[in-house]
Amino acid sequence: MTSKRTNSRWGGALVLGVLMVVNLAGCQSTDSPQSSFAVGSTTIFIHDESRPFDAVAGVDSGVRTLITEIWYPAAKGGLSSTRKATYGDYSFGDRDIHSRMMTETSFYHLTEASAREGVSASQIDAAIAELFDKPRASYLDAALAETGEAFPVVVMTHGDAGSRYNMQSVCEYLAAHGYIVIAAEHTGNSPFSLIGRDPALQAVSGDPELRDQMAAVLPLLDGSGAYAHEAKWGQSYTPDGNTLMTPAGLMSFDASLVERVNDLRAVLKQLETLNQQGFLKGKVDLERIGLMGRSFGGATTLAGLAMEDRFKAGVAVVPPLLPDLRSALPAQLLRPKGVESAILSSESASVFSQLHKPTLLLSGAEDKIIIEVGQVLAATTGSTTPTPQNPHPMLRQLFEQTQVPAMWGLLPETNHASLGVAGPYWWPELKPNQFDRVLEPQQRYELMDTEMAHRIQKEKTLQFFDRFVKQDKDAQELLKRNDFVEMGLEWRARNF
Repeated sequence: MTSKRTNSRWGGALVLGVLMVVNLAGCQSTDSPQSSFAVGSTTIFIHDESRPFDAVAGVDSGVRTLITEIWYPAAKGGLSSTRKATYGDYSFGDRDIHSRMMTETSFYHLTEASAREGVSASQIDAAIAELFDKPRASYLDAALAETGEAFPVVVMTHGDAGSRYNMQSVCEYLAAHGYIVIAAEHTGNSPFSLIGRDPALQAVSGDPELRDQMAAVLPLLDGSGAYAHEAKWGQSYTPDGNTLMTPAGLMSFDASLVERVNDLRAVLKQLETLNQQGFLKGKVDLERIGLMGRSFGGATTLAGLAMEDRFKAGVAVVPPLLPDLRSALPAQLLRPKGVESAILSSESASVFSQLHKPTLLLSGAEDKIIIEVGQVLAATTGSTTPTPQNPHPMLRQLFEQTQVPAMWGLLPETNHASLGVAGPYWWPELKPNQFDRVLEPQQRYELMDTEMAHRIQKEKTLQFFDRFVKQDKDAQELLKRNDFVEMGLEWRARNF
């Protein structure tokens, strides 16, 4: 496994009025009275030579390649030789790919169909262009802060059709408080994945051996270098609610989860390499590693905690769940002994049957996507039906029956997008903020303020990892305390 560092250096600015500039700037802050560090960030490519490029899609040649972002503590006084990272850096300076990410990938982004009534195409174009040049809260390749000690680590796993920036606000916040945070894009489940921008694949300056290994993969990349698989948005796999309960759907979901967990293992191996050489040499605390993810990444977090011993604790945000269905399935559908499986093992229970390590579960009370999954499962498997008082019954049961330390958080007036870094986070004034309640459609609600939702997520995530990754007992009181009761946060603790 190898990695190559890349730098992006594009500037310029387009201004979309004072209101948008203020709103976007407000979303970028990582500072709090307790933050000790500025935040550095860099992009690397991870090459896992033990796996083919995209086995879930049947691309059984090449090398599994993961575009990966690292956020890390940087000295506040040592930033003069670098610049703020921008959102355009995530797409390696390609404005067309950036625009397609914002308009083609999901309704969380910005199109005339997903914007507020009256928002024009020109406003949308200007907003997307402004975001491309918008500074983030991190500095490109800033010098690592010198503390004399190694930093604990949090690995982030994104959701379906997500990217490495999907929990950026939390990633930067953790880095500002002394964590190294690393997020790999799950190739095949991340749209417009710019594999062709890998420095190791460049004809003149790259790695000839890797190019030879990737010979059958290179034709699958489009002119921008994006993985242009035949499926939507360049993806090769996605959890499909319409087919999930079919044998093929269950097997695909299981294979996708295992692939994702193996991506997390590739990240852990890369951390070992980074701790031996380069700018993080000797600064990665490999004994203190947490895991977090949102949506499909939340499910991946629960799977990773069950399947990989090196993760000490995890934060699962708006995760979808499946009950353990093995007893109702034909034996030939189960994975044979010795074959790793997340939900279809013939030897062990589903990874969703219990919590395996200290876990924070955070969900939205108006999360239409996850609630509707729960309704389908209730109708087909007999599991508990979601209600306004208990919109996520399987998740709540998992919490209430756990034997490990756990936190339960339920945010009112928030939906599936509220805790992600996407359209409502970037453009709260352009995206709709009033909706019918999922389980009481005769009632309307207004979304919780985006900055408040992210503040709750950031602060509680930091407190949780301080307690269960850093093992700081002083963080326990802060973690258990509900400072957001006036916002309606339901907050409960078990077993600690």
